[in-house]
Amino acid sequence: MSSTATNRAASYRPFRERRAFWIGGTLTALVGVALARIVAPEIEGSMASLVLSVGFVLVTIGLTILACATRRKRSEAFVAADEDLPESKRG
Repeated sequence: MSSTATNRAASYRPFRERRAFWIGGTLTALVGVALARIVAPEIEGSMASLVLSVGFVLVTIGLTILACATRRKRSEAFVAADEDLPESKRG
């Protein structure tokens, strides 16, 4: 396997490891947007305010879940990726 293919496979590893966060966060945020922008305007009265609020809360929760999916492990937080730098730039 070539070096480029190895680097590409390594770059997909975080997505595979946290697939549940990515899918769950995306679906939660999309349901929140659907409630806030599609369902709430069709409802009248105080129920519309409730559905709109629930939609906004779900969007916030979904984005928070996605933020958790992108977080690095503490053990890898300060690891430098020297293999991507040219020889002249390596320290």
